[in-house]
Amino acid sequence: MDNISIDSLRQNARQVVSDARTVYVSPYEEWSPDELRDLLVQYKIPIRDSANASHEMLVRICDTVFGAETAQEERESLRRFTIEDLVTMEAAVRVIQKAFFRRQALKRELRNAQHFHQQFFQHHQQQQQQQHHEGDQEYTDYDCEDEMEDYGYDVEYSMGRRQSMLRRINEQGDDYDEETEVEWRKPSWKFAKKFEAANRPHRSGKQMARYDCSHVTLGRHCYAGGCGEQLDLWNEGRTSEFSQFGSGITNYFKFLKWCSWVMLIISIFHLPVLFINTLGTNDKIGLSISAATTTFGNLGSAAAVESVDLPGCDETEFQFSHCEIEKNKLAIMYAYIDVIGTLFFTIAWLWLRTFEAKESRVLNRSTVSASDYTIRLTSVPEDTTEKELAIHFAETTGEAVAAVHLAFNNSKEISMYVQRGKVMQQRYKCVQKIRYEKTMKKENRGQRKRLKKLMREREDLTLLVRQKDEKRSRVVSQDQKAIQAFVTFETEAGFVAAMTKYSLSWFRTAWCCYPEMLKFKGAKLIIEQAPEPSTIIWENLEYSSKGRFFRKCLTTSVAFLAILFSVLLTFLARDFQSKVIVNASMPCPAGFFEQDQAYQLELVTNNLDLSHCYCSTLGATEQWNINQCHDHLVTTGKATATSYGAGFIVVFMNTSFTWLMDHAGAFEKHQSLDHMETSNMVRVFLLKFINTGCLVLLYGQKWLQNLVGISFDDATDFNVEWYATGGTSLMIVMFMNVFAPHGGSFVKYLRQRAKIRRLERNLTEDKETKDSQKVWYTQEELNDFYRGPSFRLHYRYSQVLVTIYVCWMYAISMPLMPLFGAVSCYVSYWVDKFLFCNFYRTPPMYSDDMGKRCTTLLGYLIFLHLGMSLWIMGGEEIFQGEPLSGEDYPVDVRKGIRSTTLQEKLLKKHLLPIELTIAVLVAAICLSNVSSTFLKRVCGCLRCLTCSKGLKLKNLKNNMNTVQVDYSSARDREIIKGLSSYNILQNPKYQEAFAITPEFAVNHNRVTSIRGYNTKEGDLCLQQTF
Repeated sequence: MDNISIDSLRQNARQVVSDARTVYVSPYEEWSPDELRDLLVQYKIPIRDSANASHEMLVRICDTVFGAETAQEERESLRRFTIEDLVTMEAAVRVIQKAFFRRQALKRELRNAQHFHQQFFQHHQQQQQQQHHEGDQEYTDYDCEDEMEDYGYDVEYSMGRRQSMLRRINEQGDDYDEETEVEWRKPSWKFAKKFEAANRPHRSGKQMARYDCSHVTLGRHCYAGGCGEQLDLWNEGRTSEFSQFGSGITNYFKFLKWCSWVMLIISIFHLPVLFINTLGTNDKIGLSISAATTTFGNLGSAAAVESVDLPGCDETEFQFSHCEIEKNKLAIMYAYIDVIGTLFFTIAWLWLRTFEAKESRVLNRSTVSASDYTIRLTSVPEDTTEKELAIHFAETTGEAVAAVHLAFNNSKEISMYVQRGKVMQQRYKCVQKIRYEKTMKKENRGQRKRLKKLMREREDLTLLVRQKDEKRSRVVSQDQKAIQAFVTFETEAGFVAAMTKYSLSWFRTAWCCYPEMLKFKGAKLIIEQAPEPSTIIWENLEYSSKGRFFRKCLTTSVAFLAILFSVLLTFLARDFQSKVIVNASMPCPAGFFEQDQAYQLELVTNNLDLSHCYCSTLGATEQWNINQCHDHLVTTGKATATSYGAGFIVVFMNTSFTWLMDHAGAFEKHQSLDHMETSNMVRVFLLKFINTGCLVLLYGQKWLQNLVGISFDDATDFNVEWYATGGTSLMIVMFMNVFAPHGGSFVKYLRQRAKIRRLERNLTEDKETKDSQKVWYTQEELNDFYRGPSFRLHYRYSQVLVTIYVCWMYAISMPLMPLFGAVSCYVSYWVDKFLFCNFYRTPPMYSDDMGKRCTTLLGYLIFLHLGMSLWIMGGEEIFQGEPLSGEDYPVDVRKGIRSTTLQEKLLKKHLLPIELTIAVLVAAICLSNVSSTFLKRVCGCLRCLTCSKGLKLKNLKNNMNTVQVDYSSARDREIIKGLSSYNILQNPKYQEAFAITPEFAVNHNRVTSIRGYNTKEGDLCLQQTF
């Protein structure tokens, strides 16, 4: 018995081990969750919360309840439908639904008609009885019709226009009558809040958490280790949390940080200049505004003042022989300070350019976007099809093609569909109002009148849509021609292979050496990396480069006229200010300020032209109490008001330039949003820079004075009067630019938040809006209430560039300017960061083109600043200077200043450091360009001899994503940043413009597929999603 029991135990143990090694696979494992739920419903087995049950749980339940036999039987009986079957079934369902709605509408009309006739005849009998007793005349047929209209029954409308319209519309198969019979559903506040979260910048994940502007880190341009890490005082790191929005956004905020730090350090370099200027000896500056006392103008003219007191110097305390410094030696010290600031700015600029390129490479490797897989064909044969292109590139590269999208010469059609979409938006809102009246309002006379008015409005809008469709069919050619194509490969290796094969030299492309295997239908193809799909302007792809150049010339002419208008306004303000200051320009008598106040007042009483000598030392209240100072106080007030007025004129014109260039950019028909905004940024910057920083330099130009018809007697470059007028106005403008560019956006933010708080305070207990406050007829209307404005990157870049250019260009003579620039960039950083996190909508995936263009423009600023320093320091109005030869120049007694030629002006000791800096920088640039050009030529010859692709292939591979993932997989897993398709209908901007839904866009890819009158109906499905 013992042996038998031991053997049985061993056998059982072997069976247990065998069962453990054998993995049981349920027959329901291959079933989808929907099929498992249908099976449970078919056998009437209730499962609580089955919609959220996992696939594993559903498999376990079905395996326990039914077993393997039922799975086999049900699997065999389960029918598989093809796409054609599903389409046919859907069409049949719509026919049945349409017939059902028509029958219900007919029943309702019959009930309403019976109810109406019953009430009408009862009322008619009562009127007849009353007339019979009172002896009134009988009713006529016209009276009956008028009375029927009083009851809300429009005979002509119901029998004529409405029936003919319905007959015409229903012949085309559109759901015209049925759309008004659908029950109105209240727009969801919860959906609007989720819409707001989805459309503003948010963190990745389903929670769509809002960024906290006080804690979010945006990184900086720095080394990851070593000295760069030690200088990271605020532990910002190099990685930006805004990296999911593209390198354009991350580089912008890092650019603001760079500008703030650079301008702050330059302002520290110029602190000695600020202190010495403030303690100058000129009294005329004090007449206009105190800010001018910090400029060169407060040092006095070269003819009147030869030395300046050193600030904080006391001969008795420090035992100095004298506490004065000659202005010629002071000029040399200022020149060295300026050279130190220039060298620092140059090093910082090289740092910025290096790390901006590194930032772009890092983000390109770590961020998956649709452009990583897509090439753009700038021209294709007119009869090209998607299938032909897919086959061609699959055979050429040996890689699979995921999708091909063609661009056609349909700019007119797109613009007409945009106009149609606006009407469709109005029609959809009208239909929603009709549904609201039928669903939420009681039937009475007022309700019937409102319905009649809305039904007529719907008819008018429907007719307008039909007219636009007919116009489009007449104007737009049915035989559209392909002009460009976007080919998306399944892998990034396919994109690299295509770019490599088609990166031919200009010689092989232009002449007869183009490979035959690369031609498509006998045509040469020119390809480039496609821009981000969210930045493509599809209606502009039809326009040629020549046409865009002609349009750009027109907009440039308009911008030139705008500049002339700004010059005229500024010259008028400058002329008025000069006339005011001339009235207070008489020199004070010698020893005037050493006398007591009684004697000074007596001199002023005898000669009121000297009132500025006495009154400038008093406060505004004291001047008002003294009769002799009234005129001086008024003169000072006019001069100050004119300075601020000129500043407001410049700010107003800068705002006008932004508006003008926005319209000009749309007129120029750029093919992508990146190109359009980069072009707008450059020209808005140039216009603002000329208007802000260059107009004050034009006061002394005689040709311009003759052009506008205004002349200035004291219009000498950078003299004391210039700093008191033009220089003061410029400093006021830059001070206002610290806050003025953000005022409008911040006011809009505060107004929107106030409206949102007022709405959310009046919500019901179910978190729904109250109709007593305002009726939101459509979900889109409520969504738009929560949607913020666009983040205009080109406007911000241009504003920052203007600030940096103007502030550093005049830094040597106005040392407060770099400080204004630092504060302005710091304020811009925090305001834009706050509004980006809380107000603006999610921006498109901007590339780094705009940032690179700004960095290039900053390189020109280095030479512009040095040139301005030469002009200011060599003008001989403030600093006479000493010649390099040591010889003195003859004095022109009539002018009171030294008269020299341009060559003699440049050959001064205090200008030598600046001139040597210019020479060194020019030599360095020439050597760099010559060496780089030489190396490129040599490497190009070597690549040509060895038939090698060289650096092109290497750069493409270096920019490939760190983690390789297929396009289809990345799209399905939703890891592609921005839009994942080059289908025009899947672009949210065009969906809104065309008045279509995302569901419609998924199943169509041509603009011509938009049909019918209910293209907005998909919004009801979106509400159920949440």
